[in-house]
Amino acid sequence: MSQNEIMMTVFPMFQQHIEPHLVHAHLKIRNDFDPVLSPESSLFVLKSNKQVAYQDILKILDPAKFCSSVQNFIDIYFKLPGIPNNGQLTESDCIRVRICEGRFALLIREPIREGNFIIQPKVDFDISISTVAGLLNLGYQAVAYIEASAFIYQDGKILIEVDHLQDSLGPYLQIKGVSKEAVAVAGSMLKLDGSYTTKSYLQIVLERLPTIERSSAGIHTHQAARLQEIVEFIQSQGSCSASESSPSREISPIEGVIEDMQSRIRRLERWHTINTILWTFLMSALVGYSLYQRKRQ
Repeated sequence: MSQNEIMMTVFPMFQQHIEPHLVHAHLKIRNDFDPVLSPESSLFVLKSNKQVAYQDILKILDPAKFCSSVQNFIDIYFKLPGIPNNGQLTESDCIRVRICEGRFALLIREPIREGNFIIQPKVDFDISISTVAGLLNLGYQAVAYIEASAFIYQDGKILIEVDHLQDSLGPYLQIKGVSKEAVAVAGSMLKLDGSYTTKSYLQIVLERLPTIERSSAGIHTHQAARLQEIVEFIQSQGSCSASESSPSREISPIEGVIEDMQSRIRRLERWHTINTILWTFLMSALVGYSLYQRKRQ
């Protein structure tokens, strides 16, 4: 989508159809996200599958501020309802939810590519497992997942992440930072020039599968059992959380039917609002980046 299309089509539609509903929304997520200023604090990322020794990573980081950590995570891709099952599965057709250390986060990271760089606006939200279960109840379909371990090294200026993807031939290294120049210098010092890729991990995984398994319906043959196990866990835990939050009391059969219908209506209204808000943030990120580009020009 070009900058002109965003300014002439997307932004007016946002103002006409989405912005008025935010005033009367039943569910509002309040945070410091600004669609205009967010791109200015975006992360610049260089990604490569070239092997780099641990000692070489240490050499380019400030030893006085060095720290490291390990994260094990699972990214689940939920396909939006209503999208036809034709063509290949793409990340733009999905919502990505990350499970890391028992926490769930919604990752809105529509990649913006600039040469070898991937520009990531900071638009991530912590959500509950009940919300993820609600997405499944709304018709979202879990079509793929990526399981990985990330070894993270940082010094406050740049962050180097070595991701070991499950069933991958080798690790991928990502250099991240708010300074494009600092990230580029770090990549050159690690001798990564000429080895960069801007592909997402989903693209990388899909390209290694047989063509028949890359459909928009999901990577069923390769991941079906494990993906179904994760989905069942989310649904069971999500229903437990919902039942625990509801006080138990004795009610008559008629009252039970009425209460159930009211509860269903409230859930539908709530998840409809969540869908609207998710699309609002996605469109806001695109609009913000466009305004930022115009400001730079």
